[in-house]
Amino acid sequence: ADITDKGVVDYLISHFEHVYSLGGTGAQGAAALASTLLATWMACYKELAATPAVLMRPPTPKEGKRVLLEYLPFLWNRLSFSWKSTVRNLLRYKKRFFMTVFGISGCMALMIVGFGLRDSIMDIAILQYNQLQRYDAMLIGEEDLSREEKEKLLQEVARQEGVEGYACVQLKKVSVKEGRKEHSLYIIVPEETEGIEDFLCFRDRRTKEGYSLSEEGAILTEKLASMLNISAGGSLTLEDEDNHRFTVPVAAICENYMTHYLYMTAEVYEEIFGESPVFHEVMLRTGESGKAKLHEIGERLLGQKGVLSITYTDTIMGQLSGMLESLDIVIVVLIISAGMLAFVVLYNLTNININERRRELATIKVLGFYDQEVSAYVYRENILLTAIGILGGCLLGNLLHRFVIVTVEVDICMFGRNINWPSYLIAALFTAGFSFIVNVAMHFKLKKIDMVESLKSVE
Repeated sequence: ADITDKGVVDYLISHFEHVYSLGGTGAQGAAALASTLLATWMACYKELAATPAVLMRPPTPKEGKRVLLEYLPFLWNRLSFSWKSTVRNLLRYKKRFFMTVFGISGCMALMIVGFGLRDSIMDIAILQYNQLQRYDAMLIGEEDLSREEKEKLLQEVARQEGVEGYACVQLKKVSVKEGRKEHSLYIIVPEETEGIEDFLCFRDRRTKEGYSLSEEGAILTEKLASMLNISAGGSLTLEDEDNHRFTVPVAAICENYMTHYLYMTAEVYEEIFGESPVFHEVMLRTGESGKAKLHEIGERLLGQKGVLSITYTDTIMGQLSGMLESLDIVIVVLIISAGMLAFVVLYNLTNININERRRELATIKVLGFYDQEVSAYVYRENILLTAIGILGGCLLGNLLHRFVIVTVEVDICMFGRNINWPSYLIAALFTAGFSFIVNVAMHFKLKKIDMVESLKSVE
């Protein structure tokens, strides 16, 4: 099992620890306290610098200014009075505009990171064992099997009902050094390259361009290539168990998520290592009918002479998926935190906005606006700010997701870089939902504005 991806899953499970860092918690608390004190000081500094007589008077409303859209008459003239006032008010209170957009963007980004982590990590089992490694089981045979014993074993494999095909390969463990660090990888050499695409897929992760094994060199998996800064056309220096070094030309870099692999033809292997490969591993591929009784087939093959072990990709997928399901709590925490952030930001800023504009809102009530129209007058600003924040959050969330994914990866495993489009949609709907809740709460506050009291002179 150590020479298959099952060893990687066992390693991840055995090394998965919940570590509480007192130093990290202290640093986070200090950063939060510093941010709070800085914001408080900035808010108080301007007010404390003013004279008491000025502070006793209500703040003077900001002057309205022409906006860029007014210089586009073919758009501006088509807007109604309400939308014209909304656009002007958005840019009239620039501080509130940026605070709301940044707050909503942060909320959206946190949710995208949460959903993106699930997309990137939970999908690796499907990508690795359904699309890239297409075989269903790998049989490990003894290295000293005779030709007759091997032929008998392959005949027994072919006789199994449900087995659609098999491919003999050599699997050899070697190491590569990166400074003082050493990485293990496995060389896979198929006995026949024709038809190997039914068992192994070599493709570029971004472009999905397919590769084939050739005499030009080997195909290296992406994670190790990235760590060693190797690209197609470069070379890789390997070291075997006897400390002998070999230089391998790299013809292409292929997509891979579990363990490090180096694929090459038998001719390339013989030219580099000076010996012929020994094909004592067998990859099995079953049809839909054979998948249900794959483990029965494996039990029968384990009884054959010369068979050491057999591993199943569905077992590895189950172990990996079970381990990664613990991420659900992380996603829930991120969503709750993002929701609280969105609600607090929108509620506080909307509340401040209403209190600063009480006389303005009372005036439009006197002019004949109904409660629903007054609420819509404020809602339009919140809706536009939320929409802008969602767009900004998509970009910020994508960048933050990539940073988090690269940070939490271990050397022997690569997580995906993808965020599925439903994740963006769900995050946007959650953010819009939080904004809707705030708008509903603010409607009752707007109804309580007394137009008579609000318009009384403060002298």
